Amino acid sequence: MMMSGSSDVPMPTGLKGKLASLEDFISMQNEELAAQRQEIESLRSDKAGIEEHYQGQLQELKKTMVGDVQRLQDEVKRHFTQQKAENSRLQQQITTLKGEKTSLQQQILGLQRRLQEVEEQVGTD
Repeated sequence: MMMSGSSDVPMPTGLKGKLASLEDFISMQNEELAAQRQEIESLRSDKAGIEEHYQGQLQELKKTMVGDVQRLQDEVKRHFTQQKAENSRLQQQITTLKGEKTSLQQQILGLQRRLQEVEEQVGTD
């Protein structure tokens, strides 16, 4: 009977032990799952923080670049205006010099005619 009692005792203990072991395993899996969920939330939070940080940097960079481009555009406009004024001034000088050249050419032609007249008079005298 003892034999049978001892074989009866381990069987429920074995089943209870397996059930308890299974419950422990499920409990450990639930804890692991909870820890992994917490890790996922932590990673999501980190990701959101990093995205926010880089979004801020991107906005700052964009603002800086827009300012730089505007400054460069203003500088180009200023130089363009100065160059137009310089071109106009040089064009006026060119026009003046062309007029002076024409005048000098006419004076040279007049002097050449007078020289020719003088030479003809000297040659006839």
